[in-house]
Amino acid sequence: MATEYWSRHLRSVLAPLFAAAGTYSPEDQESHLAFIDEHIAPNLGPLPWEPHGPYSTPSSLVGSPFDPSINIVSSGKAKVRFDFDVISPPDRTGPDPFAEGSAREILHRLADLVGADTQWMGYLMDALYLTPAEAEVAKTKLPPGVAIPPSSVGFDFDGPERTLKFYIPSVRKALATGQDVSELMLKTLRGLQPLGSELVPAMDLIASYLSTRTNDAMLPLVGIDCLDPRTHKNARVKCYLHTSSNSFAVVRDVLTLGGRLSDDTSLKRVETLKSVWPLLINELEGPQSDAATMDESWSKPERLNRTGYSGIQYTIEITPGQAIPDTKIYVPLFQYTDSSEVAERNFESALKKLGNEWGLSGKYRSVMQEIFKDVENYGQTYASFSYTEGKGVYTTSYVAMPIKDEGGGSLAGDFGFRN
Repeated sequence: MATEYWSRHLRSVLAPLFAAAGTYSPEDQESHLAFIDEHIAPNLGPLPWEPHGPYSTPSSLVGSPFDPSINIVSSGKAKVRFDFDVISPPDRTGPDPFAEGSAREILHRLADLVGADTQWMGYLMDALYLTPAEAEVAKTKLPPGVAIPPSSVGFDFDGPERTLKFYIPSVRKALATGQDVSELMLKTLRGLQPLGSELVPAMDLIASYLSTRTNDAMLPLVGIDCLDPRTHKNARVKCYLHTSSNSFAVVRDVLTLGGRLSDDTSLKRVETLKSVWPLLINELEGPQSDAATMDESWSKPERLNRTGYSGIQYTIEITPGQAIPDTKIYVPLFQYTDSSEVAERNFESALKKLGNEWGLSGKYRSVMQEIFKDVENYGQTYASFSYTEGKGVYTTSYVAMPIKDEGGGSLAGDFGFRN
């Protein structure tokens, strides 16, 4: 029954996204949806009104454990993606209180299905999952309201291909062992194999920045592409940074690693983002509405403070042999308006300003209105932004179908990394 429920929930968003993207043949769409029915729906846990560990994805804002998204490059080409958290037990009891054993089983099974490489994933699991003794310590130190998934699972869909992505936090291990969250993650990443030595120059930049930054940026999470880096030189290690402040001065500082990234691409990335910043934070009137003259030191008050999704998230994306990393920002649109319609309109205006076909033609809002036509206020959760010389500007829209059975849903309250 739960699998059938989750299959309907997943299809309600993903089927129209695949159709709208314009990059998937009918055969691709049918294959991907069948894969989702058979291998993703069974892993979303019990029915939402039955006992389960807290949902901690941004989609928990509307009661869902599942984060669908659509990535749109400057040419208008689009790719569908999604991620979900491995669901923990409701009461942290039993032999697998934090679902780390379950996460190992789920991820290795999915890796086998799609032919993914597990070398980096296996190393990170061994380094950051808890020993039995550490699990006992974590149970006493972690307050019940803290939601830290053991891992998150993601998939990118490129034509007929499916690429597995794996995400793992260092927060629980740091708490259980008394280590600093960022230092533990950096130490762990320095031992990554294979090709860990080729990641060191970019890792050194991140470590240097975190040791001298004037804001509170920290590194609680890492994500990887489950590809063999020896044959896929574009395999990424994505270092997720978080800041409490949402001022553009802090954004600029993080995206350039305190000025360490001063190449033309990094600087253009920041200035292009600045041109649409007022739209992303819903500042359409007043002094902060003009990107050219706005006060970069100003932080906008948030709707929902003290949540796991307050402030701003970033990724510093490193690949073997590349000394200069790419940087990306994730803006929580829901923090700046309680209306999905307003967030949707602002995001399309940003696409239009960036010259993206999905904005210029009105396609973005048309697709959203078709998917969520029966929903009064859906989850417009995040927008990500980056720029590279090869891709140009590329953005991702993260959306979520509400689960009404959850009574409206509530955003995950605390991930523990600021405690």
